[in-house]
Amino acid sequence: MPSPTHSSSTGVASTADRARPFLHATESLLAVGVLLVGAMAFNYLPQPYSAWPTVGSVPVSPELVVPTLLGLAVLASAVVDRSDIGSILLGLLAGVILGIGGVSLSLLYASGTGGVFFTGLFTLVGGIVLALGVLGYRARRSDAVVSVTRGLRDRIDG
Repeated sequence: MPSPTHSSSTGVASTADRARPFLHATESLLAVGVLLVGAMAFNYLPQPYSAWPTVGSVPVSPELVVPTLLGLAVLASAVVDRSDIGSILLGLLAGVILGIGGVSLSLLYASGTGGVFFTGLFTLVGGIVLALGVLGYRARRSDAVVSVTRGLRDRIDG
């Protein structure tokens, strides 16, 4: 496996280096999507879709699909990044959300509609926590926040 400085010394970017911006953008968009789905689910906002939309005969619940996709994207990003403890912690939480989401989706497909569905609630709530973590982590890692933090630290120090 090439080192992180390999691409700068050889001028050749690895597949992970090329995939990183796409993964970060995907996880940020899915995080915003999870927050929007959560806002519609918990605030009784008018939903632009039926309660149980389907693709063919397969039910597709945005409350389950979007957080599960976010878990998958964050887990893939954590595997590609492997940079610091924040990325690893988000990856661990994403693995849990991916597992709960997978169980929720399989229960939904096996049982159909109706009844009380608590694993779906856990998937959505966990997805919201993961989405907030992703957006906070991306904001903390952005160049603008890093430069402002350095500027404040320099002013305080000297």
